[in-house]
Amino acid sequence: MRYYFLLLVAIVALSSCNQQAPAPSHEAMKARLDSLRNDLLQTDLSFSQLSEQKGRNAAFIAFAAEHATMLRPYSMPLTGKDSIISRFSSYPDSGFILTWVPIKADVARSGELGFTYGTYQVVIKGIKGIDKEEGTYCTIWKKDKNHSWKFVLDSGNEGLNSGEESADKEIKAEVKMEQKKEAKKK
Repeated sequence: MRYYFLLLVAIVALSSCNQQAPAPSHEAMKARLDSLRNDLLQTDLSFSQLSEQKGRNAAFIAFAAEHATMLRPYSMPLTGKDSIISRFSSYPDSGFILTWVPIKADVARSGELGFTYGTYQVVIKGIKGIDKEEGTYCTIWKKDKNHSWKFVLDSGNEGLNSGEESADKEIKAEVKMEQKKEAKKK
């Protein structure tokens, strides 16, 4: 009898180990994702603050994943943290300050992958004084083995304000040409 009792206890114990936890409620999942989004936004802001305080090079090296890729104009993708370190060591960042403000962040349900996008500003210290450039960026993030967000892909587009002005000028020039063509037809 004692044998059957121990067998029954063992079966109950083992079967209780296989039970899955109940699925989180919709509200709990939403709260978790909101918390992860806020965490990612704060990470992106900290990334920008480090760039402002210690320079772009230090910030990008600190927040890059081991296999990060950076997409930059007029060049092939820069892949791997070692490549990023090598490239940045060739380009000092003391002549400018790069900062950015994330507009949005989103995170996958798993909580391991996310993205941010926003606007950036480069303040360039030159002989003629200070010049500013603005643009947009998008960064894809992944949690590392320590559960810290690291970027795996970063890309930016320059010309935020000047691009709109150029497009407006181009549209106005096209309208004027069409008006001239119409006037010649009459």
